[in-house]
Amino acid sequence: MMEINKLSSNYPASLATQKKPVHTPDAAPSARPQHKEAISDDWQLLEQAEQELAGLNDVDMDKVNALRNALSNGQFELNMNDLAKSMLEQHG
Repeated sequence: MMEINKLSSNYPASLATQKKPVHTPDAAPSARPQHKEAISDDWQLLEQAEQELAGLNDVDMDKVNALRNALSNGQFELNMNDLAKSMLEQHG
């Protein structure tokens, strides 16, 4: 069986039992539709952005082809110092 002991407190019992009123902001009825309209506008912007992003390619094929050509022609140069700097900037 568990025993529960009353813990002593530095606060007087009268303060511990007083309840404070809960403050609820008074909102005008006209404010609510504006809030819903703002959310609706934001939602429409997000949907539009999603559609535009869906139309973009994940890979820039022009860059891939340029790199492929440079590699096959032996023209690809890699500066190891620049590569190291970039890695440190990205992954610190």
